[in-house]
Amino acid sequence: MTTETKELTIEELIQELRDFPGEANICLTDAYGETFTIIGFEAGSDCVNIVISEDDDDDGE
Repeated sequence: MTTETKELTIEELIQELRDFPGEANICLTDAYGETFTIIGFEAGSDCVNIVISEDDDDDGE
């Protein structure tokens, strides 16, 4: 699967998410199909860092 790489601004991200229900959870999936849950945000030196946690639901722990 080929995935296009594109940097987004916060404004572009909000625009992309605008049509989804406000209470919908957001998960990130990498090119290998591994899913991560967003658990927070931090200010970086030149960007906003999205803090993620690996989705361990399959482990049962």
